[in-house]
Amino acid sequence: MRVFRWAMQGWRHWSAGMEGASWTALAGLSAGAVAIGYLTVMVGSMAPDKPVLLAVLPLLLLTGFLFVYSREAFLMVVLLLRAGTNPVFEETRLPGIGGLGGLLNALVILLAALIIARDPKRVPRSAWMIWIPFTVMAGVGLLYSPDKVQALRLYLGQLSVVALFLVSFYLVMSEADLNRLLKLVTWSSVPVALVTLIYIGLGRTAGIVDGLEEGASRYGGPFPHANILAFYLVLCLGVILYRWKSGQIGRQPVTLIGVVGYMLLLTGLLFATKTRSAWMSVLLVFAVFGVMQERRYLVYLVIGGMLAMLVPEVRDRVMGLAEGNEVVQYAKLNSFAWRKLLWTEAIEWMSPSRYLIGYGAESFSELSTTFFSMAGRTHWGAHSASVQVFFELGAIGLASFLWVYYRTARMILALYGQRRLLTVIGLSLLGANFLVSMSDNMLAYLIYNWYFWLTMGAICALACRLAGAGEPRKARPWGIRPSKYRPPEALAEAPPPSEPLPAPARARLTGGQVR
Repeated sequence: MRVFRWAMQGWRHWSAGMEGASWTALAGLSAGAVAIGYLTVMVGSMAPDKPVLLAVLPLLLLTGFLFVYSREAFLMVVLLLRAGTNPVFEETRLPGIGGLGGLLNALVILLAALIIARDPKRVPRSAWMIWIPFTVMAGVGLLYSPDKVQALRLYLGQLSVVALFLVSFYLVMSEADLNRLLKLVTWSSVPVALVTLIYIGLGRTAGIVDGLEEGASRYGGPFPHANILAFYLVLCLGVILYRWKSGQIGRQPVTLIGVVGYMLLLTGLLFATKTRSAWMSVLLVFAVFGVMQERRYLVYLVIGGMLAMLVPEVRDRVMGLAEGNEVVQYAKLNSFAWRKLLWTEAIEWMSPSRYLIGYGAESFSELSTTFFSMAGRTHWGAHSASVQVFFELGAIGLASFLWVYYRTARMILALYGQRRLLTVIGLSLLGANFLVSMSDNMLAYLIYNWYFWLTMGAICALACRLAGAGEPRKARPWGIRPSKYRPPEALAEAPPPSEPLPAPARARLTGGQVR
């Protein structure tokens, strides 16, 4: 009978058709139909060159229906599949237009705005203040950017990262919500691992990577750069470690073997990227965990490090830092020495009058052929988020960038008294990300930043719920409708009203009994 009632209810909705629809809705549907028709013709003409574009239209239609059906479900599906399906997004990229990735970034920003607008008071003011200074400075940098088109595209990508950080405060209302979100991050690594294993079997490497190095034996999996895969795997290893040690997974012997085996697999893929900074990051995470939680992991790290040095590729990669440190003619620099030369020449070239506000968004890459002696005709990235921010946005921008990490760390630290394990792993992941950003183009690694700042936002959201790390937003007479979220403890501890309440209100406060 319940199925019959659902069927009849659905039939009534469909039988009503467009009756009562506004002219605005009809015009929107008509414009959408025209756009789909135009897109079909355009995709059909380009399909012979890029056959993967044949999947664009069905994916767009499916995305649209899912977006209308449930915005939360749409976000979950995107987060589950975005990392593993990145090759499809890369193949749809068109010069000067972009591809599905840019469209998805715009949808994520819109989605976050719609979700938060339902109940904006779920997101505390302290969460907004983490990102507002840096976002504003990055927007100001667009005004005097030498490459406004590219700068705008990257700025929108950064806005999507901020959107995911903020929307996590809406989604995480309890520790169970946090665990579900971390479970989603864990499962998102499965297609990434499968694609990476396939690419390793096919011998498909990451190509040219850092500076003067060639990535002939470095694997990036579904990502265009080996470093993106490496940092993503570090995040996943940290999340799985927390879920394991908090008792969410690995309780039974069979599942324990599966968890440990999968972590070893991800560690092996991390070694395949040959990203030394990521190796140091995962070492930091497990070392901090060993010092603060289980000392025996320090012994495991020593044994694992000795075994890793027996692998020729790993040993050569580590020992490579001892060579190529002198800048002389015809000498081949190692990647770190190359970076130091790039940073030194960039800072020395800057005019003191630009120390405060910089040269504008994306100016480092645009001007690198001017100040970098080894640039040639290549526009090099800064390979350091802090150097890039200082060069492009000045000291004000750098201060706002450091503010993001400082405020996030303080918010997570508020959990230490109640959730020590979560605090230790969360802060170690944040610290590793900060240290790596000093020597890599972290601002350009959009997909990794999605998952990383979503995870940080979820931990901060739990800190606000449990430890009061965020100040509640004050009600304003001109504000959006009051929040529907009222914690049970706040409801139980509500002071008695000064005036008699109406019967319905008294019923809610007394558990349904009107006195």
